[in-house]
Amino acid sequence: MNDVYTWSDDMYPIVKKSFDERYNSRISLLGNIAGIVKQDELSYKFEGLGGYGELPEYSAEGLVRSSGTKGFITTVTPTERALALPVEYKNAKLDLVGEAKKVGTRLADSAYMTVLTAFYRMFGKAFTTKGADGVAWASNAHPVSTDEDAAVFSNVMGAELSVSSICQAQKQASDFVTSDGLPFVCDFDLLLVSPELEETARSICGKNSELSPLLNPETGVGANPVHGMNYMVVGGGKTGFQGKQWAVADRALLSEVFKLVYITEPSVLISPRENPLVTDYIAYVDFAFGFGDARPIIFCDPAIA
Repeated sequence: MNDVYTWSDDMYPIVKKSFDERYNSRISLLGNIAGIVKQDELSYKFEGLGGYGELPEYSAEGLVRSSGTKGFITTVTPTERALALPVEYKNAKLDLVGEAKKVGTRLADSAYMTVLTAFYRMFGKAFTTKGADGVAWASNAHPVSTDEDAAVFSNVMGAELSVSSICQAQKQASDFVTSDGLPFVCDFDLLLVSPELEETARSICGKNSELSPLLNPETGVGANPVHGMNYMVVGGGKTGFQGKQWAVADRALLSEVFKLVYITEPSVLISPRENPLVTDYIAYVDFAFGFGDARPIIFCDPAIA
């Protein structure tokens, strides 16, 4: 063990095991919000919500054939990220297992925070980052479909977070239609908030995203009309939602149109140097986020009221 010629290879399996366990234990949360795609293509394309319209009446004289959907196509192109951590033979010789676990854990945390920060930025830049329909993810001018004369809809509000404003968002979404003209049916079961609003979210939804309390926090009486909603903080370190920004979403539908695309999931590699007393352990990931439809989420910022 710790032979000067094999120490880095002896250390690698422990580094990798520590890396994988740490990353997988932390990243699972994002899978509740974003659909995760793993592929070996340079880009990933997906369509917004909608289909082929209402089924027409059937006649033996002729079968009506669909002319296709009218949803916008989103293309997500992953980018590579990598970070090398040099490890010296002396440190490994003194405590190979301890050094290996430390290296794996720290690199996994860097990989996780890289993905998490990109996740936060998607929400923090929702009012400015344009999607496939030509407007920002949070906009009052989303085209309903690809038709040139398509109507528009808004998925933004200027209300402060409260039970009544959540109900207002639900009412707003009830007027949406899909790209093929059918009613948009959703269940806003997820509250997304800034770190500053976590206490308010907890009072509405219940501690640790549990079922919401029986009493309405605004009136003190009656049942909470958003009973059963969970919440999640989508910001931190000045990234993501800030101040009084929040959103409400249908978690199942959001995962269909909000994607985390990997070409290569976070992994740790080994790269020996010419100097046998130093080896680089490299955290690597090839990923990107993308959104393809605005209907499953309504963004709220009192600053725009």
